[in-house]
Amino acid sequence: MQPDALPRTGVVLTQVGGPDDLAAVRPYLRSFFSDPDLIRLPRWLKSLQPAFAWSLATIRAPYSRKLYASIGGGSPIRAQTQAQASALSAELRRRGMSMPVLVAMRHSQPNSLAAMRAARDAGLTRLIVIGLFPQYSFSTTLSGMTGLKNAMDAIGYRPEVVTVDEYCDAPRFVEAVADVTARALRAFATPPEQVHLIFSAHGLPMSYIEEGDPYEAHVQRSVAAVQAVLRHPGPIHTSYQSKLGPQRWLEPASDALLRELGEQGAKAVCMVPIAFVSEHVETLNEIDIQYGDIAKRSGIAEFHRACAVKCHPAYIRCLADQTEKALTLTPLVPAGT
Repeated sequence: MQPDALPRTGVVLTQVGGPDDLAAVRPYLRSFFSDPDLIRLPRWLKSLQPAFAWSLATIRAPYSRKLYASIGGGSPIRAQTQAQASALSAELRRRGMSMPVLVAMRHSQPNSLAAMRAARDAGLTRLIVIGLFPQYSFSTTLSGMTGLKNAMDAIGYRPEVVTVDEYCDAPRFVEAVADVTARALRAFATPPEQVHLIFSAHGLPMSYIEEGDPYEAHVQRSVAAVQAVLRHPGPIHTSYQSKLGPQRWLEPASDALLRELGEQGAKAVCMVPIAFVSEHVETLNEIDIQYGDIAKRSGIAEFHRACAVKCHPAYIRCLADQTEKALTLTPLVPAGT
């Protein structure tokens, strides 16, 4: 990539998003449930997805508002994602690659349309799209890219696009997770060999895996890579959280695993949100509050969590590494297609 081409190149960080306040919960849920990459209805039901999304958002909104109220009245993901974008921009400048870094939330603001309008207005002709999802999934990585493509079509914008699909065991991502986990482990009075380490990832219906989604394999690669660096001497587990709906999901479920460990006499558990790079309701409520209560009732005396990597310097360097690598790749979506 020639230096004079870099000003026309920009980075787009995609993220699911979250409601900024309680009033935004229902619109967020309606958008979320309308996403065919997130909620994959049978083909014969797809025409009913808008009605399904409206109904489910209406039913679930009161419960979800309680969850968000418990963590301050909204999701912190917007502020944290903007901070990651700013940190990445600074790191790229440090490396001599000054380029804009935009944020595209799939189901909240700033959304994909806002990001693509900003890219077009800035005269960007080449975009590097990085999902803030180290492990690829149809429900996150693909959904984010779909949102960008739809926005490009809506405004007739045709940049060259290079996508970063995954970085589940990239050295600097692994370094960041290992560091925040090591810090959490230092909070335990229990000897390290007796502390159960649970890598908890967002769950996914098994039907996605059966259709070829590599998410489970990527989570396993992340866990193996972190453990190779961390070398925790105690028991290691991988589990999945946030199940929604009656279908079969990846197992073991994180809440069920906690209860099982308690029944087996475990006294210390450290949870690591291996698939979350920002704090959200899944970490601040589901893990900290709900799972903390399960641990207490299950007889687990010490329960702590590693924080999400957020703007950890190693994670920001990981994103910069992915950007540098992408600059050498042939665009996957040529202009005009």
